Amino acid sequence: MIDTRAHFNPDLSPVELVVLQGTSFCNLNCLYCDLSPESRRIKSSMSADIIDRFFTDLFQCGLAAREVTVLWHSGEPLVLPPSYYDDAIARILRLKDAFASHDISIKFGIQTNGVLINDAWCNFFVRHASHLEVGVSCDGPDDLHDMFRVNWNGRSTHAQTIRGMDPLNSNGIKYKLIAVVNRQTLREPERFYRFFFERREQLSGFHFNILADSNSSHPDLSYSKDDRTMYYSFYSRLLEICRTSIEPFEILNFTQGAARILAPKKEPGHSFFEQATAPFGALNVDTSGNITTFYAGLSVDTLRDLYGDGLGLSLGNIFDIPLTEMTKSKKLKRMMKDFDLSKRACQKSCEYFSVCPGGFDILKKQALGSFESSETVECVIHVKALVDALLDDIQNHVTRTSGSLASA
Repeated sequence: MIDTRAHFNPDLSPVELVVLQGTSFCNLNCLYCDLSPESRRIKSSMSADIIDRFFTDLFQCGLAAREVTVLWHSGEPLVLPPSYYDDAIARILRLKDAFASHDISIKFGIQTNGVLINDAWCNFFVRHASHLEVGVSCDGPDDLHDMFRVNWNGRSTHAQTIRGMDPLNSNGIKYKLIAVVNRQTLREPERFYRFFFERREQLSGFHFNILADSNSSHPDLSYSKDDRTMYYSFYSRLLEICRTSIEPFEILNFTQGAARILAPKKEPGHSFFEQATAPFGALNVDTSGNITTFYAGLSVDTLRDLYGDGLGLSLGNIFDIPLTEMTKSKKLKRMMKDFDLSKRACQKSCEYFSVCPGGFDILKKQALGSFESSETVECVIHVKALVDALLDDIQNHVTRTSGSLASA
């Protein structure tokens, strides 16, 4: 078959990630969730027609990368039955074989709160073990987790999450853990680390998140530039604990950050910053078939009136506009121009630009009123404090190693 990607805008990235909102409904009411409480009460699900239409378009137009990850997220995926995902996976693989213009490898992922995992789900995970990764959201020890990860009655969920993780372990199913850090976590890095370290043999990976938006109404979730030292201390202490641990334990925040710092100099014009917001690199499909890009998990509700159509950064609905037409739309060109302005502003003014993973463009627009603004609170806490901690840790390691060699 002919690779049709050559006919598209060369500034578009091949699609590497597809986030599917199988349902917006959730059995929990986590107080920091990006989705509105109203949307998390809606028991609709993505139809097979949407899956067929989207992936037929994706594979026929030649925009898919050589390796594509399909992730179910933005709502609790496990409120739908395993049979739903058996069918969806089979459909996607069948459409890939029928319509892809080049060889494509597809991996699947499900990000769950873990509460509903049972034997039927474990059988499903085992059935698809060769091409599916399980991610579980857990914020650490019970008191840290239960501060914000509660059910609709406001009750704790930690014990239920652990009961969901246990059968994964007993069935030999590796899973990735993702934890949200709050202000109380910053005060207890040792206990936070130990909780995940003790489960290291069960895990395929571990990553912690600082909330993307600093302006939470809850004081234990909000943060400001004045908190830079506190976050730096948290990162530094975790790095120290990792280094002195009895066994290696990888924290992906640190290995990915170190990789950016130590990477060889890139070609002119290339940056890690661009990877986070590459147009079409990530596509999100909600339960109604609306498509957004630039960020994984981006909703049509974000900056809804920015482009005058009430659809935020949506490129349209897959039933109304084929993907090929979305790539040529005037709206996409306007969005790409705005994101390019954002990149250039950071590149011009920020000394951390070469090691920044990006992803703060919309926050700049929301908080500072312009894509051409530069530093946000999130930049300081997510990137600058972390890079400083990593650089200091690397320098300390070099100093210790040099001292050891000199005394040998």
